[in-house]
Amino acid sequence: MTEGLERAASPLPVSPYIHLMKLRIAALLLLVAAAGYVSTSGPRIDPMAFGTLMVSGVLASGGASAINHYIDRDLDAVMHRTSSRPLPRRTIDPPGRALAFGLALTAMALALSALAINPLTAATIALGTFFYVGVYTLGLKRTHVSNIVIGGFAGSCPALAGSAAAANAISLPAALLALLVFLWTPGHFWALAYRSREDYRRAGIPMLPAVRDERTAVRAIAASTAIVPISTFAFFVTPSFHATFLLVAAGAGAVLLWLTLRFVRNPSEETALAGYKFSGTYLALVLAGAMVDAIVVLPT
Repeated sequence: MTEGLERAASPLPVSPYIHLMKLRIAALLLLVAAAGYVSTSGPRIDPMAFGTLMVSGVLASGGASAINHYIDRDLDAVMHRTSSRPLPRRTIDPPGRALAFGLALTAMALALSALAINPLTAATIALGTFFYVGVYTLGLKRTHVSNIVIGGFAGSCPALAGSAAAANAISLPAALLALLVFLWTPGHFWALAYRSREDYRRAGIPMLPAVRDERTAVRAIAASTAIVPISTFAFFVTPSFHATFLLVAAGAGAVLLWLTLRFVRNPSEETALAGYKFSGTYLALVLAGAMVDAIVVLPT
């Protein structure tokens, strides 16, 4: 009892809680939200609404990640890739502190976005949290090979939130960017999982590269990755995207397809890692291209 009181009274360390928030992932999700906003607003950006969207996004992403850490603490302790996280290492103890931290961040994100922007923005943020925590982490991650395909929709929701913050509606450009992120997610994550197949097998997580044979896994990664740059050309049937986006999407897409072909010809941890690393860069470039396209090309 005395030990428990001493723990409760001691100051909480800061760095493990920052670790819970997975800020590298949050940064990419903020870029998705920014692209959704700017592709909807064009050059008419409201600094207050945009800034509030970014703060809400950090809080929501960090909150969902912290909740994920709490739920997956048993798996993280088994997997080599995640064994140094705060809960397996007990730098946050008891684990319920991580859950409380995540719930608090999520509540702040929803309240801030609902009150300072609009309820639709809060609803799309809530939808993303539901898919990441409820559908992916609790529902599919441990049970079905489709886990990241369906649960990955969570990464698309920031684009919808960005559009909602800009116009209190979901625009066609933002919806297309959300579709792009949805298509991008499986191949990106499977390339990482390909390198950690034994980790996933040891933890009993049915991630596709860990539960399918080598040939099937390579084909699935290649097909799901290749469809992403190809799909961007379908965006030009709409009046929403122009030459800047086309040039960036074509150039970055060519590199991504080349790395995918190299992986197919020589499947290995090295070629999978190269594709995985550039895949994140590809998405960032395309989203940036969409924003430049909306600000520079669209008439004011």
